[in-house]
Amino acid sequence: MKTIKVTLFVFLFGILIGHSQTDNKPSNPKKEKKEMNLLDEQTKILGQIFELGGMEEENPIGGSKNYLELIEKSEMPPEQKEQLREMYKVYDLSLDPKKKDSLKLMVDKMLKNAIEKTQNDSKQ
Repeated sequence: MKTIKVTLFVFLFGILIGHSQTDNKPSNPKKEKKEMNLLDEQTKILGQIFELGGMEEENPIGGSKNYLELIEKSEMPPEQKEQLREMYKVYDLSLDPKKKDSLKLMVDKMLKNAIEKTQNDSKQ
């Protein structure tokens, strides 16, 4: 009986020592990386869908590989294209955790432009 108690004590003591020496750091630290840009991925997927549907010539995506190409190929006023490009840049910056300062500056710039435009429109 005494040998069972000693063996059990040594076993439990060994487990305690083993746990006390392990690092509490995760074995796979999460790296900060840029997330997938869903606008670009949607543009690619929709382009493929229209091609598979047999709409090569009438394809509204027009073979665009990313969202910026789609904006350039679309038929809309230049002001609207510029606004969409700026919105895309803000979205793209929001995906990269290392560029939060640039994101803040872009959002501030867009807000100032929107306020100025609203004020100019209300004066007219």
